[in-house]
Order: sequence, then structure tokens, then C-alpha cells
Amino acid sequence: MLALLLSVLAAAHVAAQETEQDAPPAPPVFDELASDWWTYFEGTRADVEPRVDSFLETVNEEIADLGPLRQETATATLEAVRDNFDALLTLLDEPEPADLGLPEESFGYSIEDLLQVAATARDAAAAVVEERAEVSREQRVLDGATRRRDAAVKAYVDAGDGDERWLAALRLVQARSAQAISARRLDLLADRLERATAFAAATAARVDLVVERLAPPADADNIEALQARVEERQAAVDAAEETARDARLEASGLDVDSSEGRSQQRLEQQRLLDAEIDLALAEILLAQTQAHLAWSELVLDTDPDIDVIEDRIGQWSELVRSVAQRAPDWERGTEDELLAAQSADRSDLGRAAQRVLDQRVGTARAALAKAGRLQAAMGDLELLAVVVENALADYQGAFQSWLQGLSRDAQSLWARVAGLGDATLFSVSETPVTGDDILRVVLILLVAYVLSRGVRMAIRRVGSDESAGTQASLYTVGRLTHYAIIIFATFIALSSIGLDFGSLALVAGALSVGIGFGLQSIVNNFVSGLIILFEHTLRVGDY
Repeated sequence: MLALLLSVLAAAHVAAQETEQDAPPAPPVFDELASDWWTYFEGTRADVEPRVDSFLETVNEEIADLGPLRQETATATLEAVRDNFDALLTLLDEPEPADLGLPEESFGYSIEDLLQVAATARDAAAAVVEERAEVSREQRVLDGATRRRDAAVKAYVDAGDGDERWLAALRLVQARSAQAISARRLDLLADRLERATAFAAATAARVDLVVERLAPPADADNIEALQARVEERQAAVDAAEETARDARLEASGLDVDSSEGRSQQRLEQQRLLDAEIDLALAEILLAQTQAHLAWSELVLDTDPDIDVIEDRIGQWSELVRSVAQRAPDWERGTEDELLAAQSADRSDLGRAAQRVLDQRVGTARAALAKAGRLQAAMGDLELLAVVVENALADYQGAFQSWLQGLSRDAQSLWARVAGLGDATLFSVSETPVTGDDILRVVLILLVAYVLSRGVRMAIRRVGSDESAGTQASLYTVGRLTHYAIIIFATFIALSSIGLDFGSLALVAGALSVGIGFGLQSIVNNFVSGLIILFEHTLRVGDY
């Protein structure tokens, strides 16, 4: 009987808990807000919308019980709360975004398919960056909304009874609903970011799959078509070079004494930058067609010129590196020009000046669009270079391909080191000093030191059988010869990099003054030592 009684009591307790859980949450009461009052507004839109309507109607009726001075504030706050709930209900009804998918895998792909998949992969990667930025921005918004909610909670707790507490509760609802909006947006954006990241990973994997499953063209007719396309691309590069030369001349010979002349010069400078981007894009497209042709020749085994293909692989790598170094400067200069042209004051400008300003804006926008295409073209060229390298490895064999790859890496490294030699390290007056200049100075001084050492060894060998006095004289001659060779080589080395000895004479004069005051005893001992050697007062070997 006792066990039966305990079972009945336990079943009644469980039933009461289930009934309590199934019961809808109670609406918030402004006089005494419970700690879980927001649960009244949680759930699906179908559950939340009638609760929101009932709550807003109740609050609107309670506003009439407030004092006249507080009714206006409460009405404005209630409108803000109503707007927040409308936005929250819209977000609750937001449909799930569709999953992004790729086409079914194929057993063979062409180069065109590879470039299309690579473009999709780039777009997917860019979308991930944008979605991540959106999530980060919304997280900052949510943090601010949370701080405002916490401040509203504190204000409600500290508020006195009556109208003040009622208004504090309404402001708390406004802050909490704004926080709920931001939290819901963050959830949706995080879900979109997760889907975009998964799609970007899938497209990157699909690129690798397409590279592995590249199928050779049907016949050798494709080779002839590609050769014709290479000639067309080469003609486009030649035309772009001519345009760039003309733009360079136009940008260097303008009158800048007036505002119209300066605006025209900015236009010509932007046209020059646009022509340089066109030239780089033409060179990249030519390299892409060359890579397509090289791959087709390798997979069809049409007796390709391996040396030419290997040289071109190195040229493509150097081209991508060079363009990648210059592209940020192009984009930055174009963005600055677009901003300057758009923010210029047009009120006092004539029709011709306004037309020049419009041309500046149009040219800058076109250049930015081309810069974006240039980045995509560089990515395609790098991918095609990998495809050609893989085909070359299959054609030559693994070991030969490894040797050729090592040689290309060494050539690329040497080209980069040689490029550093042309960079200006510092300037002396108006003379720039590059890495090649420093290397030239070091080599001249090294040759001078070796020459001096050889002369001194010859002098010692000649005087080895002479008397001690003669040996001392020859030793002195050897030391003076060494100093003369080093000083003469120093002047030659400095002259080789274009230094002006007029300014160097001033430095020497200042150095002489410094020696006279600071190094007097050292110079005195040095000269005294030479005098003693000439007088034979001391001889080599004496103690």
C-alpha cells in the first residue's frame, strides 16, 4: 500500500510538471518583470505574433493611466517597440537559404571547363570573405545591443515605483527586442557563412578534380586554332604597348599652370594607368593561350619544343610576379583618383571642365573593373602553368621533370635577386645607390686588396736575400704601395657609382678636422712609424 501511494504521488507530480510545461508563458507585467519574461516572445512566428499583438494592445491601453507628461514619451517608445517586433517577426519568417551545389562530376574536362570551375571557386572564396565580414559586423552590433540591454535592466532595477518603473520596463522591452533582432540576424548570417564556406571548399576540391581529369582535344586541328589565337593575342599585346607609349607621351607634356590644365593632366595620368593595366591584361591573356597550346602539344605528342615550353613556364611565373607587385599600386592610384574626381566641387566649373571631370570618373571606374579582371586572369594563368608542368612531367618522366623544375626555381631565384640589384637602397645627394652599385664597390675593393697582397708578396720575395736594411726599406715600400692601391681603388669605386667628389672633398675636410682633434695621437704614431722605417732606426725583426 505504501509503494502504491508513492507511485500515485510521483505520477501526479509528473503530470503537474507536464501541464506546467505545456501551459503558455505568462505575459510580462511591467510592475514586477520576472527573470524569464522574454520567453513570452520566443518561438515560431505563428506562436509569437498573436502574443505580440496582445502585448502591444495591453501596453497601449496602459499608457492612458500614465501622467500627461509621460504619455508622449511612452507613445514614442511604444512605436519603436512595435517596429522592433515587426522586424523580429519578419526575421522569424525568414526561409532557410538553399544549399549551393555543383554540377555532377564528369569523366573528362576541357581547359575551358577548368577555367570556368576556377572562376566559380574564386567567386565562392570572395563570397566567404564577404559573409565573414558581415558576421563580424553583426557581432559588433549584437555586442552593442547587449550593452544597451544591460543598461536598461539596471535602469529598471533602480527605477522607483509607479510611472517611472513602467517607463523603464517599456525601454527594457525596446532594448531587449533590438538585441533579439541582432541575435536572429547573426544566426542567419552564421548559417549563410557556414554554407558559403562548405561551397568554397567543394569548388576548390572540384578544381583539383578537373585538373586530374583533363581530357586531350579530339585532334590536331585544335593546335592550329590555338596557334592562330596566339598570333591574335600577340598582336593585341603589340597594340597595347603602342597605346601605353602614346599615353606616356600624353601624360608627360601638359600645362599645369591652371586648374583646367591640372585636371587634364590627372586625366592623362589615369589614362596612362589604364593603358598599363590593359597591357598587363593582354600579356596575361597571351600567356594563357600559350599555356593552352603547350598543354595541347604535350598531351597530343605533336613533337613539342620542350626547351621553349620550359622557358615559357619561367616567363609566366615572372610575369605573374611582376604584375602582382604592380597591381596594388594601380588599384590604389585609381581609387584615389576616383575619390578625388567624385569629391571635386563642380559649382564653379565650366562645361569643358565638367566634361574632363566626368571623363576622369569614367576612366577610373573602367580601370578598377579591369584591375578585377586582371586578378582573375592571373589566377587562371597560375592554374594553367600548373597544368602544363604536370603534362610536362608526364611527357619527360619524373626525374627529368624534377631537374627541370629545380633549374626553373634557380632561374626564378636569380631573377628576383637580380631585380633587387636595380632597387634604390639610398641616395647620396642626388645620386641613387642601388644594390648593383654596392656590389660593384665591394668587387673593386676586393680586386684592389688581392692586387696589393700580390705586390707585397712579390716585394718580400725580391728582398728575401737582401740585407736587413734593404728588407726594412722594401717593407716600407710594400706598406706604402698597399695604402696607395687601396686609396686609389676607393676613389675608383666611388666614381663608378657616380658620386660627386666635390661634395666628397667637404667630407674629407671635416674628417681631417676630426682627425686633428680626436685621432691626433694615432695619426702621429702611424706617420712616426713610417719615418722610423725610412731612417732604419728600427728594422723588421727587432724587439
